[in-house]
Amino acid sequence: MPFITAAVTAIGSAIGLAAGAGLATFVAIGKAVIGIGFQLIAKKIQQNAAKKNQKSVTGTSFERDYGENVSRKVACGLVGIAGHDCYVNTYDKSNKRLEQVFAFSDYPCDGLSQIWAGGTLLQLSMTSSNAFSATYDVVNHAEFAGRMSFVFYNGTQTVADAGLIANANPTGRWTIDHVGHGMCYMIARLEYDQEKLAQFPDFFFEIRGARLYDPRKDSTVGGSGGHRWGDYSTHEFSRNPIIMDYNYRRGFAWGVDSLGRPDIFLGMDMDVSDLPIDKFAIASSICDEVEGGEPRYVCSIMLDADADHGDNIDALMASCAGMVIDSVDGSWPLIGTEQPIVATFTDDDLVIAENVRFQRRRSMAELVNSVGGTYPEPANMWSPAGYDTQTSVSQVALDRRTRDMQVNFETVPSKRQANQLASIYYNENRYEATADVTLRPFFQDIRVGDWVRWDSVRYGSRIYIVQSRFIRALTTDGPRNVVLALQERSGDIYAGAGTIPPTVPIPNGEPVYLNELQDWAVIPVLSVAQDGRTYPAFRMSWSVIDDVTVEGVQFRWWPENEPTNVFYRTVPKGVTLAFIQEGIVGKRRYVFEHKLIAPTRTTNWSSPVTQTSLDGGNGDLEVYLGNLQKEVLDVFEKLFAGLDDVRPLVEQLMTNFQHEAVSQEIARRKLEVTVGNSSAFFEEQIAVVANEVEAAAAQITQIGATVGDISAQGLIKFSVAANQAGVDARFAVLIRGSTGVAYKETGFFLELYTELGVQKSRFAVMSDQFIVTNGVSSALPMVFENGELKLQIANIGTIRAALMISPSGRTVFNLAADFLSFSD
Repeated sequence: MPFITAAVTAIGSAIGLAAGAGLATFVAIGKAVIGIGFQLIAKKIQQNAAKKNQKSVTGTSFERDYGENVSRKVACGLVGIAGHDCYVNTYDKSNKRLEQVFAFSDYPCDGLSQIWAGGTLLQLSMTSSNAFSATYDVVNHAEFAGRMSFVFYNGTQTVADAGLIANANPTGRWTIDHVGHGMCYMIARLEYDQEKLAQFPDFFFEIRGARLYDPRKDSTVGGSGGHRWGDYSTHEFSRNPIIMDYNYRRGFAWGVDSLGRPDIFLGMDMDVSDLPIDKFAIASSICDEVEGGEPRYVCSIMLDADADHGDNIDALMASCAGMVIDSVDGSWPLIGTEQPIVATFTDDDLVIAENVRFQRRRSMAELVNSVGGTYPEPANMWSPAGYDTQTSVSQVALDRRTRDMQVNFETVPSKRQANQLASIYYNENRYEATADVTLRPFFQDIRVGDWVRWDSVRYGSRIYIVQSRFIRALTTDGPRNVVLALQERSGDIYAGAGTIPPTVPIPNGEPVYLNELQDWAVIPVLSVAQDGRTYPAFRMSWSVIDDVTVEGVQFRWWPENEPTNVFYRTVPKGVTLAFIQEGIVGKRRYVFEHKLIAPTRTTNWSSPVTQTSLDGGNGDLEVYLGNLQKEVLDVFEKLFAGLDDVRPLVEQLMTNFQHEAVSQEIARRKLEVTVGNSSAFFEEQIAVVANEVEAAAAQITQIGATVGDISAQGLIKFSVAANQAGVDARFAVLIRGSTGVAYKETGFFLELYTELGVQKSRFAVMSDQFIVTNGVSSALPMVFENGELKLQIANIGTIRAALMISPSGRTVFNLAADFLSFSD
């Protein structure tokens, strides 16, 4: 424990003990040093170099503790904690009710602040309270309201919880002796519900930590108020890190030991005379000063009995840029703020016979030019959030490379405060000069932590903080001379935090970029296919692109009355002509836009251009048939996917249900045989499901046969469904054959379906050849194959067509274009 060592050294120096000198020689009088919190960045660099990790003392704990080997802790300030899971009990019919106890602190706490369940912040309503407990119900939550409640015990309770005793299963697991006196804990009570609360959520808590003694509010020690040390009822909740430090040094105790003395289980048990109240009052008042609408420095911490004293105090000091001064007069904190200059000396004030050590620069290994990291953000369930990185472009240039240092403020629940601390520690590191000097006795009033100015002709004029100080003994060559260790300081270290913006040079001039195509024109045209049919289309043209930042052009277009039905086309930079036919039907208005593709800059869509397509005659029919083909093929794709769906039929039916609460019945039979490399199976599944607003039933019969890598499968599926939107029914027959390197599929389906509230039906067949025959050899069948419908005789009343061509091709009736052609 370094600061205790320093204090012992100081006391030893005070009585004049020198190594090996016995009691005869007096070396130094009144030695004092800064023990903790000084030069935080340099300390972290040394720890990283030594690969030494000190025990983490933080104000948040996301990991839940289990078992009995958990260190004793005291929560101070506002803390976020998962807690120590120390008791779980289920009871009532079918064990549907659960009680879970979470311990938070081994010292009483002020109260409960917030609870998260499964990452969701709960809205709580206090239903009852007394001097030591409060009961809360969850409200305005669909799943948890009425099924979840909490009881918070602040640690001052003197009786055990009656509910835990009554509900213990088996009886006796929790008795009247399980009081938890001095321990802050929470009881979570939950009721199982298959629909609403089938799984118990993971909890996270925000609590107000210990009520602390504040000497500024104790009228018996020079303060003003009713606070009294040892009387917890007079203490108040505090987030002040210096008040936490004072209480830690005095020690946390609850109850008495076998000799009737306070049972101090955490802290240093320092005598009040070693803790100058005036020094602590000044430091704590600085922390309470309002800055940015909040106290200058607050702290959230779980003081740990298993951590070294130095680690606990170091975590407190890191939250307020504080330093600990250890002297024969005691120990006290010095807060990170600008201090007045108490003395000025020159080179003439130095003792000539004594050596002077001056170092202008740190080694490059001790310098940083960027400080960044995280702090716990209470508004986001205390998750780590990044504060603003503190850096300087000029210092990065001076160092010739980035020297980053990560500093996580794990006890600072404020971004403003984290920014301020990062700025202080960053700037502190860049004031590099150090010195060891010996002054004449006139300067005996200088104390550790004082700011002094050294106006030196040789080393320059600078402000320093006194890091250590002692007085030479009367028996030495320079009796009563003052020996000081100095570290450069400046009020600029504590200036407002903020990222220093880089200096951006002004370029010679902004280049002129192309923002849209030059001479862009959209013209409606007709496209003629090889078979003579015409289709509406658009021709777009533009001038050559000479902008080197442009890599291509993206076009988009849509029907004017269907703005969500958008089509896209991208063309490379060297193209100046595009032919658009996708999504175009006759006699309809279309809107066109384009945007240049320039990866190095931002581009926008051009102003819209509207044009009307020409009448292509049969274009609408082509589009309709194309859309219908896609729709039917999508249905077949889903049906054939059922051949590979290994889920139970009832699970497949449940996929489309809006509510999980259903009644269901299933039936199944299966035959299967395997001989060597051959196998065959038959399987039938029947399932029915229903709830108050939906019902569905389905039957699947599936067969298959496999020999080596050759297989055949068949499936017959009949399904029906009804809900408030309508009814759906489908009967499908599917066949698939595979030869190992290829497969073939065929099938048909018959269905009723609902479209825009209208009931419709259809029959679809997927086959290379579809034949309809009456079974009489004298009448040739109707055949659809290779994309053509073949029919020997047709008796048609009305023909609506765009193009009619004779088998020889010499006669063409282009009805869409009102054109007739006869040729030899």
